Amino acid sequence: MQVVKVRRAAAVLMALVIHASTLALIALGVRVIYVNPGFLFAWMIGGVLIGVGVLMCPRPPRLPADAEVVERSAAPELHALAERVARAVHVQPPARVAVRDLGMTSEYVRTGFGGRALVIGLPTWLVLPARHRVALMARAYAEQAHEGLIVGTALTTLTQWRESLQGGGGSASHLREEQHTRIGALFGVQGTPAGTYEAAGSIGRAVGHVLGWPVLVLQRLLIRLARADGGRRTEQQLPEVDAVVTDADLRELSELMEGARFLAPVQAAALRGAATSAIRTSALDRASEIGMDTGDADLLTAQASSRIDCELSEHYARAIRGFGLIS
Repeated sequence: MQVVKVRRAAAVLMALVIHASTLALIALGVRVIYVNPGFLFAWMIGGVLIGVGVLMCPRPPRLPADAEVVERSAAPELHALAERVARAVHVQPPARVAVRDLGMTSEYVRTGFGGRALVIGLPTWLVLPARHRVALMARAYAEQAHEGLIVGTALTTLTQWRESLQGGGGSASHLREEQHTRIGALFGVQGTPAGTYEAAGSIGRAVGHVLGWPVLVLQRLLIRLARADGGRRTEQQLPEVDAVVTDADLRELSELMEGARFLAPVQAAALRGAATSAIRTSALDRASEIGMDTGDADLLTAQASSRIDCELSEHYARAIRGFGLIS
């Protein structure tokens, strides 16, 4: 336990150094301009430093790009269930509930600088019995990442650095000639060698990869320090989960989701044009055939689960049209 505390303290210290470095870039840029206000070159260098510093400043985490927030007024039963399960496992209830049309997992993620959101993958949610829907939520709460705000934003900053340095790819071939022409016109250069732009781009990418490796090492080191205890609270480390679902429920849920074996029949039904209700009924029948308990849970009855399906009917209809894209 003492080792874990030391490693977490080291992670926080390292994160503070990263944030201080970002602020130092901005301060250095301001100083360069302040000391040499009459030199254009100083303004250029200072502007670049300030711009890079602002670009890499910590930003509040956001929901995944393909997640859609479900308002409480449109899905009161779903929100009520999310809050009941959260309180039962002693975690903060989600500020928002969102769904992902093609997401297979459910996650309890940090959004903004304080709140969290529960993100539910619709393909999995559609086929689960009531008690396993509770298990899915409980497991999402149990597996929440807990790096903390300071370390979490530092990891985001390092990710931005790494993607900026290593993420650049070559330009599409049909754009290279146009870019080459524009650069030549900008600098008043005519007749420059055709490979000039490609060569400069290759050099820039090579430099980016070289500089990006230390950032990658730093990022992985910070992750290891922050997640000294595994980085995620699992259902075994969160005894309150046992008060919500049984070990059998969690095991059955894991077996169902392993390899997304449940997905093929759902995709086939979607391609046949089956209705959402028919797809869910078939999924519940299959679950019963393989021995899964499809009865009520303490926190969610079958009737309440059906009401949630009604609330999500429009989301289901849209998601089913894209099920064929899941591989």
